Amino acid sequence: MSLRDLMLADLERGLAIVRDGREIIPAWRILTPDGDFLVLTRFDPDQPDQRERMLALVPRFMAWKLATAFVLTAETWLGPQRTRSGEEAVLTIGVSRHERLGVMRRIRRTPTLAFAPAEWLAADAIDAHYFRLLPVGQTAVTAEEAAMLADVFGEDGELPAQRLN
Repeated sequence: MSLRDLMLADLERGLAIVRDGREIIPAWRILTPDGDFLVLTRFDPDQPDQRERMLALVPRFMAWKLATAFVLTAETWLGPQRTRSGEEAVLTIGVSRHERLGVMRRIRRTPTLAFAPAEWLAADAIDAHYFRLLPVGQTAVTAEEAAMLADVFGEDGELPAQRLN
């Protein structure tokens, strides 16, 4: 399955969560030579340290598992974050060694819940930080770090990684 196909499938899962009236937890599909993993990264937006920790741990997991690509799906605000003004959207970002893609569907909540058509985003419309999360080249993971990552991403860890296939 292509990166675009994976992104559209994950975007559709995000839309189903919104349709069910639930909150989307940022979901990372991490593609590795050993199969795909799903990592959910719930964090409190009022605690930026949590977000920074997650954005440090997920790339180390990708390095440890020799990730070749990832797809991130989350709900986002298109206006200023702190005021929660502007439009909401479900956004999916896909990054591989050769592709940097984004697709979103805007959410309309009134008069009834509806989603705008998919909008494919140019790479320059997405925060470049996401493109730097996928490790490139040889990225060494020490035995000590691998043990820490196994704890964090293990079944009972802080960010359990679920094998998808």
